[in-house]
Order: sequence, then C-alpha cells, then structure tokens
Amino acid sequence: MISIAQEEFLNDTLVLAWFDPRKHDFEILKDDMRPILDEYIELNLYGFLNDKEKSEYDQLEDKDISFFKDRIVNFDNILAELYINWQKQYLESFRE
Repeated sequence: MISIAQEEFLNDTLVLAWFDPRKHDFEILKDDMRPILDEYIELNLYGFLNDKEKSEYDQLEDKDISFFKDRIVNFDNILAELYINWQKQYLESFRE
C-alpha cells in the first residue's frame, strides 16, 4: 500500500533533484524509485530487530511495516531519519 506521505516525499525528492513535473513523468520516475526506497527502509528497520524478531519477520508471508512499528522503540523518529538519509543519498547521486 502506497502512503500519501511517501508520494509527497517522492515528489519533493524529484523536485530537489531538479526534475520538472511539466517536463518529466513523475509517475514513471516514482515507480522506479519506490521499490528502491522500500527496500532501503525495510533493510534498515530489519537491522533494529533482535534475532527472535528477525526470525518472526522472515517467516511472514505478507511483510508489512507495521511489524517494525510494534517492535522498534522510537519507530517514527527512526523512520523519518531513514527517509532523510535515503533522500540525501539519492540527491548526492545526481551531484556526482
């Protein structure tokens, strides 16, 4: 499920990377970005789990971010920091 907040974040990131919504197809760009961002978030949140929680997560058929929210202290702050770090990395890739 795509959240409105994530869509706004991706739009903002594209604008910061000098993409123009009048010239570039943001939907295609976001379709390319979304799985990379989701994997980055998932892998980093996974690192905050203990071994038992990792085992539980690995066995889930339908993996969902709510699993992390229920188990990671300061989840919202950590998630916000992950989004910021990913955006910084994304933007730096355009400067190179």
